[in-house]
Amino acid sequence: MTKTVLFYARYSTDRQNEVSIETQTELGKTFVADRGWKLVEIYSDSAISGTSFTSRPGIQQLLAHVKRERIDVVLCVTVDRLSRDVEHSSKILKDLAYHDTAIWTVQAGQPVSNMELHLRSTLSHELVEQIRYRTREGMKTAARKGIATTRLSYGYRLGQQRDANGDRIKGLREIEPVQAEIVRWIFEQYANGVSPATIAQSLNARRVPAPEHAYWRDDTIRGDGKRQAGILHNELYVGRLIWNKQNFRKNPETERRTARLNDKSEWIVTEVPHMRIISDDLWARVKERQLTTLENFSRTTTNRLNRTHRPSYLLSGMLECAECGGSYAIMAKERYGCSNHKSKLPVDGLGGACCSNQKTILRKNLEDRVLSCLPAAFFAMGLFDDVAGQARQNLAASVKNEPDERKRISGELKAVEQEQRQIIQQISDRAAEGRPHLAAFDDMLDQLEERRGGLELRLKQAPEAEDFGEKIRKLKTEVSPQAVELVINSAFYYMREHADAATKQPFINIVRQFIQKVVIGKTPGYQPASLEVHGRIASILAAMEAATILEKQFEALKRKRCFRPTFRIGVRLLMLCPNRASTYDDYRVYA
Repeated sequence: MTKTVLFYARYSTDRQNEVSIETQTELGKTFVADRGWKLVEIYSDSAISGTSFTSRPGIQQLLAHVKRERIDVVLCVTVDRLSRDVEHSSKILKDLAYHDTAIWTVQAGQPVSNMELHLRSTLSHELVEQIRYRTREGMKTAARKGIATTRLSYGYRLGQQRDANGDRIKGLREIEPVQAEIVRWIFEQYANGVSPATIAQSLNARRVPAPEHAYWRDDTIRGDGKRQAGILHNELYVGRLIWNKQNFRKNPETERRTARLNDKSEWIVTEVPHMRIISDDLWARVKERQLTTLENFSRTTTNRLNRTHRPSYLLSGMLECAECGGSYAIMAKERYGCSNHKSKLPVDGLGGACCSNQKTILRKNLEDRVLSCLPAAFFAMGLFDDVAGQARQNLAASVKNEPDERKRISGELKAVEQEQRQIIQQISDRAAEGRPHLAAFDDMLDQLEERRGGLELRLKQAPEAEDFGEKIRKLKTEVSPQAVELVINSAFYYMREHADAATKQPFINIVRQFIQKVVIGKTPGYQPASLEVHGRIASILAAMEAATILEKQFEALKRKRCFRPTFRIGVRLLMLCPNRASTYDDYRVYA
C-alpha cells in the first residue's frame, strides 16, 4: 500500500547554508521514490536551533498538516533534525502518535520506536550541553589571553595580523581611528552635562554612521547600567577586556534568550592597554555623572526623570524670598517673582498673612549680579591663594610622572620594525621551503612601512624633553593666585556677556556648585531687589575639579580675544585642585 509522506529538513545556524537543506531534501526524495511512496509536502527550518520548538515555523506547519490530512509517515534524515530537546521530542511524538503517523529516518531506513526517540533526543541534548561547555571554556582561555570572543565594539575593527600560513588570526582587534574620535567625543559631551538623547541627535545631524541601527539612539549611548551594556559602560575603552559579565538562558515559554548578570567574582578581566581609547580621568568623570544621575533618579518619589533633568537657568531652584521663605520662580517673560505673593495664599511662617514681597527681577539682571559678586567673595576669603598652592603641588606631581613623548614614539617605532623583521623572516623561511609566496605578507609590509614612516615623522617633530627643574620653575611662575582669579573672572564674564544657551549649559553645572541659595528681599520704591548669596567653600573646591570643561569651552574664546598664556595654565590648575573638605565656614555675600 502506498504511504503518504511529509519530509522535514533543518540546519542549525546561519554559519551553515541552504546546501544543507538541499542535501537533506535530495536524500529524502530518493528514499521515498525507492519505496514507491507519495511525497505530499516538504517542510524546513533554516538557521534555527533544534532546541527550539514554537519558534520553528517549519515544524509547526508540519504538525498542523498532520492534523488536517491523513499522513502515514513523517520522514527526516536523522532524529536530531526533528528536535534536540527531550521535552519537545516527547511532544512531537505524542502529537504524531495520536494521528497514527509514524516517524521514519533515512539513516535507519525504518520506523523510529518510542524508546529510540527518547534515547536519541537525550543524547542530542547532552551533546548540545557538552558543545556549549567546551565553547565557553575556549572563550574563557581566549579572554585571559586578551583575545576578543564577542562581536566588535564600536571604535574597533578586525586585526589584520597573519599567522605563518598567511591566515588572519581570529579574535584580534585594533582601534578604528575615525570611530575612536567619535567615542572620545561622546564621553566628553556626556561628562560635560549633555544628555544621551542630545548626543544621539547631534550624531544623526552630522550623519555619523550608527553602530547597529540606521540611526543613533539614546539607549545605544546610555546602555543598561545593571547589565553594564552600552557605549558609556564599555570598559574596553580604558584598556580593560571583560568577559563573562552575563549569561543567557532561554525562556521555556517564549523561547527567547534573556540576559542575567553574573557575579563579579565570575568575570574574566584582562588588561589590554593597546585597546585604550579614552583616559582614566574622562572615564572617572563619566562614572561620577552616572552615579549622580542614579542617585537623583532613586531619591525621587514622583516622576523619577524629573530630578535628572538639567536646570533650565543658572539659578533655577535656588531662589528664596527673604520675607516668607518661599521660592522665586518665573512669573512673566524672563522675570522672577515670589510664588507665595503671586498666589496670595496664607503663609504659616507669617502667622497666616500673605507675603507682601512684590519685588520682581529680570533673570539676566539677577544672574549678572550674582556672577559679579562671586569673584570678589572668593578673593576676600583668600581662596585663590589656597587653590594656587594646592594646584602647584598636584601639577608638580603630574609633571614628574609625565611620560616622555619621544621615548613613547621610539618604543612604538621599535615594535613596528620588529614586526617587519618577523614578517620578512617568515617570507624567507617559506621561500627556503619551496612554499608559494603570499600576497598577504606584502600587504602587511606595506601597512607597517606606512606606519613606520608616520612614526619617524612624529619623532622628528616631537620636542626635546625639557629639564624637570626648569618645568617646576615655570610652574611656580605661571601658577599663581592671579592665574586662578583670571580664570574665574574670565569664565563669569563670558557667561554674562558672550555665551549662548547651548554654550552656557556646561558652565551652569559648575557654577551652581558654588551657590547654595540666593535670598531676594524687597526694597523701597523702584530700587533694585536686595540679593544675599549663600554658599559653601567646600562645594566650591569640589566644583573646581570639574573645571577641566573650561579649557575646552574657552579655546575658541582665547584665540578670538587674545587671552594671556596664563589663562590655559589657570584652567589646568583648577582641573587639578583636589576634592577635599574645607576649613572655611559657609560664606555669605551681598550682590
